[in-house]
Amino acid sequence: MVTVSSATATIPTVFPLMQCGSGTGGTVTLGCLATGFTPSALTYGWSKGANLPLTDFIQYPPVQKNNFYQGVSQIQVSRVDWDAKKEFKCTVTHQAGTAEGVFVKPVVVYRVPTLKVLASTSSEESESHFSCLATDFSPDEYELKWQINNQEITTKIHEMKTRSVERKDENGTSLYSAASFLTMNSSDPTLKISVTCLFEGKGEKGIVNETIITKICPIHGLVDRDCSEADVDVHIIEPSMEDMLLHHKGTVSCQVKVNKPLLDKIWWETETENPILDAKPNTNIEGRKGVFVADLTITYEEWVKGTKFVCKVEHKGWMVPLKIPYQRINGGTTQRPSVFMLPPLEHTKKDTVTLTCLVKDFYPKYVFVAWLVDDLESGLQYNTTSPIENQGSYSAYGQLTLSLEQWNDNDTVYSCVVYHESMVKTGTKAIVRSIGHRTFERTNLVNLNMNIPDTCKAHN
Repeated sequence: MVTVSSATATIPTVFPLMQCGSGTGGTVTLGCLATGFTPSALTYGWSKGANLPLTDFIQYPPVQKNNFYQGVSQIQVSRVDWDAKKEFKCTVTHQAGTAEGVFVKPVVVYRVPTLKVLASTSSEESESHFSCLATDFSPDEYELKWQINNQEITTKIHEMKTRSVERKDENGTSLYSAASFLTMNSSDPTLKISVTCLFEGKGEKGIVNETIITKICPIHGLVDRDCSEADVDVHIIEPSMEDMLLHHKGTVSCQVKVNKPLLDKIWWETETENPILDAKPNTNIEGRKGVFVADLTITYEEWVKGTKFVCKVEHKGWMVPLKIPYQRINGGTTQRPSVFMLPPLEHTKKDTVTLTCLVKDFYPKYVFVAWLVDDLESGLQYNTTSPIENQGSYSAYGQLTLSLEQWNDNDTVYSCVVYHESMVKTGTKAIVRSIGHRTFERTNLVNLNMNIPDTCKAHN
């Protein structure tokens, strides 16, 4: 074919094309791209080393693009020669001149990344968010994976991975960075679970993967190898039932045990992230270990409504503050408790006697049981068991420990006084049950409901 043209001949520009990835088998494919030339006629030549000709190559017909042409030639060379960094050359001959492309296996730098893992929890406490940042690794062959407690994550909501980004260091070496972002259902914040980010990169020998593992304890926002000791341990201490049900005001405490002295401050906010002015933040903790507390005073009305408050813990090593909510759990129909005074055993070999007050079938679970001696508070030892749920309502025991001498005093009356929010709306302050030694000796024990005033004489 003869092409007649009045256009000026243009020499091609040559680009060497090398196979992406290591591939498999005993050969490596190389390509020689010639572009921007005219007229279309040109020839390719391949050689190895010191101009040793290679003939087993393919030359594709040139393709016109606008007023110029581009063409490609392809060859397969021995992987042994390629791995030995033998030089290959593609020579393009055109009427406007000759151009060359040189092929040598690039030197691959093997470098493990700097791996950083960060965590945060949404204000609704229903989702946890994790980010894994792998920076300055090489080569650009890798995979980022997530595990929870060394197992596959089943509570994953979604995961997003970025493409790797290249940069050159001061020596011109290509280094890469990438990230993976994980969202999962929040777990019980009291558990020290570990979320693991695994980076698997190409090893120097090509078949060995190097794995870098970084763990995070999500509740503490801590990057740690084994999550055995967190930077901080955070506990919310609820207001006492005595304060809320008797005095209609109580204190919620955010108690933080600092194991690593990097904490900045502890403070309280509303659910809408507005600072609570009456709750002074605890800032006297920087650079110190120990247990620190930030207190919040709440009213009975806020407590009963289930108003949500958030304790925030700020730490130098965290991306965002740790948020721990406090909210009284509501729901269900309020039920007034039934109260029974249980007499002590008739025969006891101990030096003490235990009086028991059974409080049952109440809802919600918040109850306070106090004891009076002849209608007055005393320093006697008493306690209340934690409420136990049974078919939607709760039961608890209040117990008072007496000496035999105290119990044998026939003139003394002991009373258990039960406070529960179900009585607030009815105007009843408390339910009272009383017993004395003489009452105990009778077979019929009478329990009464009473509107107890500030000072009164207990009756059996």
